[in-house]
Amino acid sequence: MKILDEKVMKNLSFPDFDVEKIEFFPKDKKLKIYIEGAWLDVDGGSQLGRGILYFNDWENFLVSRFDPDTEQWLLINVFDIEPLKDLCEVKFNNETICLYGFGKRTGHWIEWKIQKTKMCAEFDT
Repeated sequence: MKILDEKVMKNLSFPDFDVEKIEFFPKDKKLKIYIEGAWLDVDGGSQLGRGILYFNDWENFLVSRFDPDTEQWLLINVFDIEPLKDLCEVKFNNETICLYGFGKRTGHWIEWKIQKTKMCAEFDT
């Protein structure tokens, strides 16, 4: 098992890996994303096996979905979120993490914005 801290997580990407499942507890401010694998771009890069991304104790959590019919972003209630099929993009900007992917039910483009969170990850190597 390989444990990654916040600093190292910023070097992760998820090309061709789907999200296996999501455990989301908004009241407890806990999110676990189970992913098929990842690419770690450190020291020439390496592929990692299955993993879990942990996000806890965030200050703010926003979910938006792009509606292709109206071409508008719609804010989604965190208690009604749609699980992600994949993680196409991950952006780390200061204290904000943005996760982008397609929804498992609608197939629409979704953005999860997590602000001021504690995070880590663990992967099979």
